[in-house]
Amino acid sequence: MSVVEGGYLASAVFRADCAEIVRALDAAQAVRRFEPGEARGAVERCARAARAAGVLPEKLIIELKTLMRSVALPEMRTWYRSVLTDRVIVWAIEAFYGIEDPDVAERERSSDESR
Repeated sequence: MSVVEGGYLASAVFRADCAEIVRALDAAQAVRRFEPGEARGAVERCARAARAAGVLPEKLIIELKTLMRSVALPEMRTWYRSVLTDRVIVWAIEAFYGIEDPDVAERERSSDESR
């Protein structure tokens, strides 16, 4: 493991990013309605910070899967948690590589035009 990877993945910043992801997912679960905005934003911030710190994408994915398996939504059925885990991983990959989700981009353009 490189010093850069160990630094971010072992840092208080990474733990805070993970805590924010868990908090957003728990909040969505509490109201029984999953709106991805807040959770997705937390995942994206974490992925961008990881990339900026030089973390390998596969290391980030392993950490996020561990987070989802061990901490996030422990009361959820395994199937639902695996669906959310997949979604979190996709968001992380998109943010890590700067891939724009066409649906999100279109909604943001529509919102900007209506202002």
